[in-house]
Amino acid sequence: MEQKVTGNPFVMYLDKFNVLSPNHSKIYDEYNRDAESEGSFEFTIATKIEKHLKDIFLRSPHSVILTGNAGDGKTRLCRLIHDQFSNNPLMSWPENGIITVQYEKGTIKIVKDLSELKEEVVYDILSELQCYVCNRHKESVFFLIAANEGKLSKVLMRYNELSVLRQHIMERFDSHENNNDQLSVINLLDVTSSVYVERVLNEWNKEEYWKSCEECEKKTQCIIYLNHRRTSRPAIQQKIVDQYRLLDYLEAHITLREMLIHVSYLITGGYICKDILEADHTQICDQSKKVYYQNFYGVGIGEEAFSEMKALRIFRSLDPGLYSYSQVDDFIIHGDINGDEEIERLYDRVFDNDLDMEFDYFRKKIRFYREYGQNIDQSFFEHWMPRLRRKVYFELEDRKYLNTLKLLPFEYLEQYISLFNNNNAQNSIRKELINGLNRAFSRRLIQKFKSKGSFYLKVSNETLMIYGSFDRRRIELLQEDERSDLDHLPSKFFLVVDGEVKLKINLSVFEYLMRLSSGGTHNILSQEVEILLNTFRNELIRISKPDMDVLEIYRLDRDSGVYVEHELDE
Repeated sequence: MEQKVTGNPFVMYLDKFNVLSPNHSKIYDEYNRDAESEGSFEFTIATKIEKHLKDIFLRSPHSVILTGNAGDGKTRLCRLIHDQFSNNPLMSWPENGIITVQYEKGTIKIVKDLSELKEEVVYDILSELQCYVCNRHKESVFFLIAANEGKLSKVLMRYNELSVLRQHIMERFDSHENNNDQLSVINLLDVTSSVYVERVLNEWNKEEYWKSCEECEKKTQCIIYLNHRRTSRPAIQQKIVDQYRLLDYLEAHITLREMLIHVSYLITGGYICKDILEADHTQICDQSKKVYYQNFYGVGIGEEAFSEMKALRIFRSLDPGLYSYSQVDDFIIHGDINGDEEIERLYDRVFDNDLDMEFDYFRKKIRFYREYGQNIDQSFFEHWMPRLRRKVYFELEDRKYLNTLKLLPFEYLEQYISLFNNNNAQNSIRKELINGLNRAFSRRLIQKFKSKGSFYLKVSNETLMIYGSFDRRRIELLQEDERSDLDHLPSKFFLVVDGEVKLKINLSVFEYLMRLSSGGTHNILSQEVEILLNTFRNELIRISKPDMDVLEIYRLDRDSGVYVEHELDE
């Protein structure tokens, strides 16, 4: 007698990451330990920081402070170092969260979470750490401390007796390059969010975890299985990675825990096998809406779950379903009757009759409207167009006909991406960025540079007075470095004037300045950028050396309608 399939155990494992599931608490402290039922699905994500910490305590032992948000993996790293240098694996943390490991180089004191301790205990720990750092660890006792930056800074600022340690730590907060063989402070917020997502997708989509689904009679009606099949495709995985890479460019950080929660929801939509197996026709229709490209942005998710999932709050602002691009919209509605055989074949590949298309409902409805000459009602468009734009963004592989990046809210994204590891492109874009800065400072449409090779950064304000001028030879655009100590991909640039004053250029700043340079207005993305620009301008004024005999201003040139430079002699 054939055994009835009751569900896939791996789906129950993924349910641990469902923020509304009773199983959700199992992911805390460690992502890969659950001896009760899901032990066979243990997995680890290899990271640079793990290797770096092991190397520190093996080759150049000194004290280390780990900072970052809850969910960045600080506790996991503390456990890993314990297990690396202890004879016995750590089964549970002591009540005070402090444990000592003896090893060949000395003693490691591991503090699981400084923020959980009373202030007097934190003070004692930091006092002890200060002694070890000042004595260059001659006692061979080394701390590994997981800390919340706010709680750590608060205690350091409150006690003058910790002034030496405070100086050491603040220097390292300013730059990881100040870490040395006496003390390292490593901020896990510096990990770029895109690094791990592809590894998780590859691991969770291993065919061995989904074998039981092959035997399931409901697999053609199972949105979980469809999401697995789709997110197994390399091209779709790359699109998911690209969306996470956007967060790197925008300096929006998602913790490792938040990413695991997001990718789990991406695949399951919050369902388990029981939901699929017991679904009636109406429920199958509802489940079909939980396709991965909808789940990615939290479409249709309840407010409670949405508020618990930070990744959804961030990605929703990047949702390609919300931005109409005429060529994509035309492809969705008319691609099957385009007249170009290649485009029609492309249409058939993207808009198949699978579960996410509610089988052939969409195409039948479109044909009905055409054949009977009726206008498509607005509610049909409002339901399907955002959904199918997302589908096109993720599943249209051939960019020969449609550039799906046009569905994202950035005009200059491709240009920004092209700058990385491209010195010529970085050098040539400086002129556009400087033109954008001149317009940002003055809040006027300043005349563009006439000469191809020459350009100047003019430090001005809304009164149109020019306080200083810097020619192109004094201005560099530098790409940030890759990190050797943790997983951080170069994601931004720095505009450096006279080797001293820096402006951070992430995607938001780049987009803002490029739009201004091309004649756009100041209200785009302005809130998050203008504080940076005002600080940059003040620093430039500080290092400016204006000619005291000449007053330089901008004046309106009535013939051209733009503002031009003008000198007033005393």
